[in-house]
Amino acid sequence: MMTMISISYLDLTFLASLVFLLGLVLMLNGFQQTRQLWIASVRMIAQLLLMGVWLSWVFYADHWIWIALVSVVMLGFAGYEISKRQTYVFASNGSFKMGLLSLSMTALVVTIMVLTLVIQPEPWYKPQYAIPLLGMVLGNSMTAVGLGLDTLTKQAVQLKPQIEAQLALGKTAKQSIAFIREQSLHTALIPVINILVAAGIVSLPGMMTGQILAGADPMEAVKYQIMVMLLIVLSTASGVMIALHLGSKRLFDDRQRLVLDKLVKQK
Repeated sequence: MMTMISISYLDLTFLASLVFLLGLVLMLNGFQQTRQLWIASVRMIAQLLLMGVWLSWVFYADHWIWIALVSVVMLGFAGYEISKRQTYVFASNGSFKMGLLSLSMTALVVTIMVLTLVIQPEPWYKPQYAIPLLGMVLGNSMTAVGLGLDTLTKQAVQLKPQIEAQLALGKTAKQSIAFIREQSLHTALIPVINILVAAGIVSLPGMMTGQILAGADPMEAVKYQIMVMLLIVLSTASGVMIALHLGSKRLFDDRQRLVLDKLVKQK
């Protein structure tokens, strides 16, 4: 059995310095978001190091309450990121609530399902399986839900005359916004379809690569990766549909009138 080669903090520092130098080159070539690139890189490093320390303690404690706490934090930050990625957000933290609800009803549910029915570790909430699976499913679902809601709200603002014309012709709120919901669903799911098409030929997905690097049997790594990809499809598609349903309803009042003052444009 192969053993995993350790990476030192000095190695990571070397790679981080290359990213810093890359930012300088990008700046000289007219890239306007160099500062954001650096900040995002530093944030990523800090978040992953913090998560590494926290997960090491959680794995050692091996108690369901700490695993539940990690899951709640992950869900909360995912809902927050969904709202931050939108041009227009629903007032009163509506976008955050929609994102959190859709992810809880999909990513959390399918993760628990696969832990209890497919992998069946003992106990079923074993952190070695529960936390990585939830993280991978959440990450992809979060991106898709954010894209779907962003497309829905932007199109509702831009196509307000067309929606109101449909309403004036006697169509219901659901019918008048159906074409926007279809476009939003398409936009949200295209990246997921692209990942599925490229997996195994153009790219080796992250979980499979990580397991192989850690010395796992390639065929076992492949089976786990197929399972994760199917979970992502289930969670992402279901989550987007739930979020779009909630968002579409929020755009209309009880009398089926388009009410865009519920949307707030983010700076």
